Amino acid sequence: MKDIVILLATYNGERFIRQQLDSLFEQTNQDFRLAVHDDGSTDGTVEIINEYRDKYPDRMEIFYGHSCGGAKENFLWMLGRVEADYYLFCDQDDVWFPEKLQHSIDELTAAEGAFHHEGDEIQPVCVFTDMKVVDEELNVLSDSFIRYIGRMPDNTAYTQILIDNPAAGCTMCFNRQLRDLVVQLVPQLDMKKIPMHDVLVLETAAIMGQVVAIDEPLAYYRQTGFNTMGATTETESEKASRNLEDFKQGSLFEKKKAFVNESREFAGEIAKADWLPKDKKNVLLRFSKIGEKGKLKRMSFYSKNNFTRAHHNLWFRLWV
Repeated sequence: MKDIVILLATYNGERFIRQQLDSLFEQTNQDFRLAVHDDGSTDGTVEIINEYRDKYPDRMEIFYGHSCGGAKENFLWMLGRVEADYYLFCDQDDVWFPEKLQHSIDELTAAEGAFHHEGDEIQPVCVFTDMKVVDEELNVLSDSFIRYIGRMPDNTAYTQILIDNPAAGCTMCFNRQLRDLVVQLVPQLDMKKIPMHDVLVLETAAIMGQVVAIDEPLAYYRQTGFNTMGATTETESEKASRNLEDFKQGSLFEKKKAFVNESREFAGEIAKADWLPKDKKNVLLRFSKIGEKGKLKRMSFYSKNNFTRAHHNLWFRLWV
């Protein structure tokens, strides 16, 4: 039997964490263990976690005493310290559908088998799902988190993920082969240039193995106003008004360039990996420096290497 671990990062989550923990221990697949790291909560989060540990003493491991300073650092810290065959990230204020774990594991193992050739090592694989966006009382705001944030689930090429990541970490399920690559790379990285833990894992999977999207909501993504990465959207008229106002203030293109510059810095960090294929490393390095090239060369490079977004490719290719 494969060892499955759910990594739960907590910080001042007492208001909703019981619902999340209950949803984990109500999964149709109960062959998992739960690893929790609390990042210095000052509310009742730790007491609630300890209560569940007393209830499930053989299935929970709790880490204390190490200050990470944020969800990204918290998850990556745990990832390097927990050994398992399969990993899932879990946020403290969401709620999982009962079949989320089983469905994710089924898709992951199927992908491992489909891409595995006899005598070869199993490839790194990451599966992610969609979610329903809900308010604090779990009233549905959108049936698709991915589309709510303006992304598409099939944009999973490594060049697309750099600029248009469709996956949330709390929907991911990935294998040990992928985890080992990420853990090996983390010490070499400037973490300020890594957007979040989820895009680091997904980008590594896209470069070195496979990314599989389950285009189905398997969790509730709760909008609390305190999410590390909230789901936000605008109507087309609201977006047009915002862009017009930014244009009037002279900040429109600067904001868009800043967005892509973050992606370029991220690409430069990923390029530090010694396990990168030469062709993909070259693309990452060129992307990290592409701002130094003229507009026509940039546009040609983006087109040739599939730097595409779900929406707004025009401004991206023309201006950045």
